[in-house]
Amino acid sequence: MPRDVTPLTDNDPIWYASYGSNCLAARFIVYLTGGRAPGAARDERGARDRTEPAASAAHWFSTPSRFVGDSAKWGGGGVAFLDHNGNGSTPGRRYLITKGQFDDVAAQESRRPTTSLPIHELPIGTVHPIGSGFYDGLLRLPAVDGVPVVTFTSPHAEITLPPNPPSAAYLGAIIRGLAEVHPLAIEDLAGAVFDSPGISLGWTVEEIAALV
Repeated sequence: MPRDVTPLTDNDPIWYASYGSNCLAARFIVYLTGGRAPGAARDERGARDRTEPAASAAHWFSTPSRFVGDSAKWGGGGVAFLDHNGNGSTPGRRYLITKGQFDDVAAQESRRPTTSLPIHELPIGTVHPIGSGFYDGLLRLPAVDGVPVVTFTSPHAEITLPPNPPSAAYLGAIIRGLAEVHPLAIEDLAGAVFDSPGISLGWTVEEIAALV
């Protein structure tokens, strides 16, 4: 896949696509505005540009997500990683922000200083390591209406760990965020989330739907 020729500036628009707790707008917004999201254990510093997203929309990833690890941040349980080499699909949400804001969001996810990320250089569908954090694998996806789409997942081997069901707090953030933008019945949306490896070890479709 050819790379773009012209680098993106901090003010250029991009879609940030999420499949985890950032699907919930109230949680994602603090990465831009600063402060503490509901249920979070720490404050976020926010972005240099604190403008809220220009838009958000339902998104479908063409690969599965899987829940692994054990997150103290969410009271135990697995957290979501995008299995970019797997077969399946994952419901998500995308936010229209600037490239500079995305640089700040990615840095806060791994608690490191902001750096300018080479999004324009990345071939679509290949994970590019940008650090040593759990979510320091930058993944560019097919553009939407000419606007780049980008997300992050693990650049390491976490996604090969045994599946582990998420906590109610973490899964609740995901399903409530998805329900804000997806035009599906809650039961259908819960069924789509249920398909991710790890979920069925601790949850039923009915229990997921009840979290909304």
